[in-house]
Amino acid sequence: MLAFAIPKLRDAFNDFLQTGKDVRNGITGANLLPWAYLILFIGGILAIISIFTLRFALGLFAGIIIAIGAILEFIAGLLIGLSIYNLGRFYQADLMWVGGILIMIPGINFIGWILTYISIDEVLRKLGAFPQQFYPPSPQPTPYQQIIQVYQVGTGTLTADGKANFTLYASMPLQIVSASIDNTTISVGGSSITPQNLNQGNNNVTIQFPPLSGFIKGNIYTVTLVLSNGQMIKVYLTFT
Repeated sequence: MLAFAIPKLRDAFNDFLQTGKDVRNGITGANLLPWAYLILFIGGILAIISIFTLRFALGLFAGIIIAIGAILEFIAGLLIGLSIYNLGRFYQADLMWVGGILIMIPGINFIGWILTYISIDEVLRKLGAFPQQFYPPSPQPTPYQQIIQVYQVGTGTLTADGKANFTLYASMPLQIVSASIDNTTISVGGSSITPQNLNQGNNNVTIQFPPLSGFIKGNIYTVTLVLSNGQMIKVYLTFT
């Protein structure tokens, strides 16, 4: 399982990094983990040799090698688990954040790897795995059309007074027509959005929704934006 999971996890972390998520600890852990297993494997081979040859010094050296490998494995699992846990909480993927916790626990971390392996497919399939993930696939452009990329950078916030703050990247200038909070009836027009006109590059956007009730602190809520070119994109906001 790990032979498939580790390369896949490293690629997934790189995909999430492109969307502005801070998963650098996870990438470090994914790069460190194969070395930890290699050191453990070498230590295990030396320990077996020491048993058959009755060489105490070699057995002691093997024990030190195995201890180093185990420490590296624990550190890598901690870095990976924390990143997976944070991603799971952000995307409200229960299997992912539970898997992240279990990966950090020696002895049962294999269960976390299984859950993570399953959940990453689900989340990446849902998001598209690339910055364009926040809007549905656009039709193939004609030679006279140009694709406009718009996606969220980093994380955003939503407060009880209805104020949403987040950063959007736009490859070309365009306008936000409206915004609505998913799974609610709350929606606002362009007059409640600042700035309504996006410039090329990063844009710090504020949306003033009506005061909110029944929202749970720490949960992630999804806001759908309708753009002037017809695209609909999703932004993810933490309720604070």
